[in-house]
Amino acid sequence: MGKQVETAQRADDIAEMDITEPTVTWLEVSHPQQPIPIGENDRVLDSHFNEQYDVWEVLLVALPEEADEEEEDEE
Repeated sequence: MGKQVETAQRADDIAEMDITEPTVTWLEVSHPQQPIPIGENDRVLDSHFNEQYDVWEVLLVALPEEADEEEEDEE
């Protein structure tokens, strides 16, 4: 319903995604000591540790940047 679900990605990948609509995605965080580059409006919905792969799995909702929405309104 207006949201798409992505498969597990590395945390670095989320910064490179072109977010045009709200997107729910799982991230694999193998180095939780390092900050995850998410947007100001993005939110972590859930997380758990996957012992089999030795990574944290984080469910994230990524929202488009506000500047993108303003540009669409001007068109």
